[in-house]
Amino acid sequence: MFLKNIIKKSSDEAMGETNSPEINEKSNNSDNQSPEVQGASTAQNDEAAKIASLEAECAAVQAKLAETHDRMLRIAADAENMRKRMEREKADTRIYSIQEFAKDLLPVIDAFDKAMSAIELTQINFETEEGKKVAGIVEGVQLVSKVFQDAVKKHGIERLPGKDAPFNPTYHNAIAKVVDASLTQETVIDEFMAGYKIGERILRTAMVRVGAPD
Repeated sequence: MFLKNIIKKSSDEAMGETNSPEINEKSNNSDNQSPEVQGASTAQNDEAAKIASLEAECAAVQAKLAETHDRMLRIAADAENMRKRMEREKADTRIYSIQEFAKDLLPVIDAFDKAMSAIELTQINFETEEGKKVAGIVEGVQLVSKVFQDAVKKHGIERLPGKDAPFNPTYHNAIAKVVDASLTQETVIDEFMAGYKIGERILRTAMVRVGAPD
């Protein structure tokens, strides 16, 4: 009987604490504020989700723009390279299309060179009657030679470095070699036949004698 009274008392006290005004007030306040708090939390979550989505879209657009920009730069570089290559090929075609013809002109150039050398070596006195007779011929040969040289140079045909130039196996065909201690490097000391090139291509190497320091 005594134990029953104790158990009942404890049960009544527990019930009294559960039904206390403070606990009931807190429970009521929590129940009253719950919809507003939940609504605000939901709105914040939705806003955060929208911001994250917009940031992701912006990042994707920026990456796409960067990719497009790089692709356009590559296209522009390829177009510029193609333009330069076409211009170079066009210039090469214009120059080298007469390469074989230029080779056929070399004996003519040689003939003019020999004529000019002969005129220089011939000490003609143009004040004499005999000199006056050949003066016109000499002037004519000199004029034709100059015009011809200017014409071939205009079309890219150029004479290779000759006498007194440093020896270059690309330009010179050494048919003789002598020792000259006064020289500091291999040097062309005589030229037997001039060499020519068109553009960057060798038409004919020069036949030379080379002097070497040892």
